[in-house]
Amino acid sequence: MDRVIEKKSRTPKQLILIGAGALVAVVLVWQILGRVGSSRLKVDTTRITVGAVEKGQFREYFPFDGTVQPEEFQYLDIEQGGRVEEILVEGGQPVKQGQLILRFSNAEAQRNSIETETRLLETLDRYRSTEFTSSQSMILRKEQLLELDHTIVDVEAKFKRYDALLTTPNAAVSREQYETTRDQLKYLKDKRALMQERLQQEQTLSDNQLQLARASIAKLNESRELLDRITKALDVRAPISGNLSTIDAEVGQNINRGQRIGQIDVPGRDKIRARIDQYYSGRVQAGQTGHINLDGRNWDVEVKKVYPEVKQNTFEADVVFSGEVPPSLRRGQTLTVELSFGSPSESLYVPKGGFYQQTGGRWVYLVSDDGKSARRVDVKLGRQNPRQVEVIEGLREGDRIITSGYDTYNEIDELKFSEAITPTAKKQEKK
Repeated sequence: MDRVIEKKSRTPKQLILIGAGALVAVVLVWQILGRVGSSRLKVDTTRITVGAVEKGQFREYFPFDGTVQPEEFQYLDIEQGGRVEEILVEGGQPVKQGQLILRFSNAEAQRNSIETETRLLETLDRYRSTEFTSSQSMILRKEQLLELDHTIVDVEAKFKRYDALLTTPNAAVSREQYETTRDQLKYLKDKRALMQERLQQEQTLSDNQLQLARASIAKLNESRELLDRITKALDVRAPISGNLSTIDAEVGQNINRGQRIGQIDVPGRDKIRARIDQYYSGRVQAGQTGHINLDGRNWDVEVKKVYPEVKQNTFEADVVFSGEVPPSLRRGQTLTVELSFGSPSESLYVPKGGFYQQTGGRWVYLVSDDGKSARRVDVKLGRQNPRQVEVIEGLREGDRIITSGYDTYNEIDELKFSEAITPTAKKQEKK
């Protein structure tokens, strides 16, 4: 006969264990299901910055640092070095063209000048002596030639008389006298031809000697003029009128030839040599406008010249004032130039922050309407300036995004906040 087995009831302790196990299972399932297709991360709201999408006039510009330089200037280079004997004008003072600034001494240059002057005087003496000797010799030869011509005329007349008498009967002249006169006349004519040839050779030789002497004198004169310029260069004078920069020289100091000791600036004509990131190399052009904030106001400027060479990821451009020049401008002063790229236009924009460096403007964390979370959304951002980034697609006016850096989020799909972010709350990014 079968016996009915009574079902034992579970104890409270067992019921509690079963319930706890079921709860754990439910939590695990919920977490697994919650992770399918998305990832979440809880963040502290005190460590983020939130910015709202606004609509208004957006201006694309970028600031560049630059140094004030004179637009027109001239370097003060030493043509001939030496020892500084005297400084007559200190740096920072105005000078006029031709004004004596400082004086050098150069014993070698002065010695060379004296030696060249001595050689020139000696050569001049030799030239004058050669010229005098040649002149005296020519006079003597011409005198001898003149006497010889006179003798030839007498002998030739005598020969003609003897020739006529010799053809008459009972001639009063003998054949011997006739032949002797004839031979004498021939000798005198030959002697004259030889003397004439000698005179021409001496004239040529004398001309060559005088020409060489004149060439030597000309070279010595050039050397003397050069040394005169070198000697005069020992007195350094202002090449233009303007303001003298700091003189890099001291009394008693030896300055090498060609060394630069200062600069003269034309006052009232300053420029700014700006250093610009190579990212803007294709956008910065001559004539581009901008402004500088100085002395509590904006001063209009424009790009005058762009230098194409890139050094250390930057290139340079000369920026000049297009109107009034600030009176407080000083050479060497560092200023920030804001160059504009295009005209202002009506656009959506968000505050610029660290997020842009991580995403490149391709996506952002959009804060939910209740302010309790933020999800990743794709966006398209455009122009930018130091404070704002233009929104082209993906966001609407009034939307809020996290503008602080995303480097610790590892591209999580959704962020859960430790407390809700109210529309008026402004969090400061932790440094």
